Amino acid sequence: MRSPRSLLLVAAAALLPLVAAGCDQAGEATSGVELPEPALGVADDPAAVSGAAEGRADRAADIDSVVMIGDSLTVGATPALEERYGLLELEDTIEAQTGKRMAMSSQGNPSGAKVTEFVAANGDGDHTDEVWVIALGTNDISQYSGADDMAAAVNEVLDAVPDDAALVWVDTYIRGRADDAEALNTVIRDRVTRRGDSVIAPWTAFVEGDGVLSGDGVHPTTDGADVFAYVVTDTVRAFLGR
Repeated sequence: MRSPRSLLLVAAAALLPLVAAGCDQAGEATSGVELPEPALGVADDPAAVSGAAEGRADRAADIDSVVMIGDSLTVGATPALEERYGLLELEDTIEAQTGKRMAMSSQGNPSGAKVTEFVAANGDGDHTDEVWVIALGTNDISQYSGADDMAAAVNEVLDAVPDDAALVWVDTYIRGRADDAEALNTVIRDRVTRRGDSVIAPWTAFVEGDGVLSGDGVHPTTDGADVFAYVVTDTVRAFLGR
């Protein structure tokens, strides 16, 4: 059985060749931020986390749209995400709002679970041609009393994601809260693995590259937003075998 760290880096393996070359999916230069390479010894298959990779592989070519639910990191990276999803020939629906939590709503800011449920319910009911990207959890770091509470929040989001959709979940990071972030990421990885047909996008493997994060240790710089979009969309590309 792979360790939690190796599960985190499963998808990172697929990113290495393009990151090293400084190219995006279309071969164009990225922002110029120098990215660190993930640790050695990662798995070769970005779908290995899935537990249902074979079933997804059979229909990956038919997936033509992406739904992404996120917080301020997604808000800042939306233009780059839209461009890169376009390069993958995926029609995108991006729902993101600053301060969004996984399962807790505030005035004017419904939880990610509620947004996910709403978007899923307003489609045509067939989600086999979709990949969903969940980029939530940053605002949930240090907000729970233990793993059970974290798992309940993660499960609430996962329960709202259509069962017949492929899933990518972006892991979380806050500089200075490494232990709390890893505790949440451990729960996310566990639940994503149990779901099947899912994979982790390893944002945490790239956040400490020079110029990626702003001074608050949470939000990407302008260049970092492009890196975030790159990590997310290239994980999607690798997961779908494109």
